[in-house]
Amino acid sequence: MSNGFDKLKSIGAQKIHEQTHIARHNANAILYENFDNMTKIQALGFISILEREYGMDLSTLKEKAELAFKVEEVKVQETPENTKVFVAAKKKKNYTLIYVGIALLIFVVAVFFTLELSSTAAIKTSSHSLDNRAIESARENIEASITVEDQNETLEIVLTEPEVVEVEKSFKIIPKSQLWLGYIDLSTYKKNQKLFTDELDLDPEKDWILTLGHGYVEIAINGEVTEFTDKLNIRLLYKDSKISKISFKEFKELNRGSKW
Repeated sequence: MSNGFDKLKSIGAQKIHEQTHIARHNANAILYENFDNMTKIQALGFISILEREYGMDLSTLKEKAELAFKVEEVKVQETPENTKVFVAAKKKKNYTLIYVGIALLIFVVAVFFTLELSSTAAIKTSSHSLDNRAIESARENIEASITVEDQNETLEIVLTEPEVVEVEKSFKIIPKSQLWLGYIDLSTYKKNQKLFTDELDLDPEKDWILTLGHGYVEIAINGEVTEFTDKLNIRLLYKDSKISKISFKEFKELNRGSKW
């Protein structure tokens, strides 16, 4: 085993836990090369953190960890994009004008035959006067019917206009395997850490900086999911309902010069 690993053993699990925030039982397991209670992602992630924090080469320890887990490719399941479907409201067909037109046509045909069958000029004159009044009345009824239908249709459009629904704000961290997470509230610089497998909700109204033991994780902001697939630990900035990856240097600057 390398001199770096010997130096790591001399530091001890307790000191490693205090300086890197790796759980004591995980630090102890790495020192004894016992990866039974870790996933491959966790083991390699913790070793990478130790390499960076102590400036040592632990490549031999990584090889032993990969051999223990039989070096399987991690398949990341693609997340289907949300599909938004907008259904246009169907316009109600208006048959009233057609029905009135047919009725008027029948009426005109009936008047025509009435005129043809009339035997005297007086009857014809009277019939013409009567029929003209009836036709004018029918025309006025048609125009009134069309006006009422237009008003009803306008009213229906106004009443069925869809309401604008505001999406409730949310900020969730969803790991694909057990994850160590350190998170800092940028308004108070209060530090928290958690080891979990289920999703974790944080206040979406605040700004946060995050440090993760590995990068196999999904971040859901207001229902929109961003997926990360980094094997090693990553650092993130949540600000104004947006998430972005940041470097170790940027993390320290945002954390007032502190590594954690």
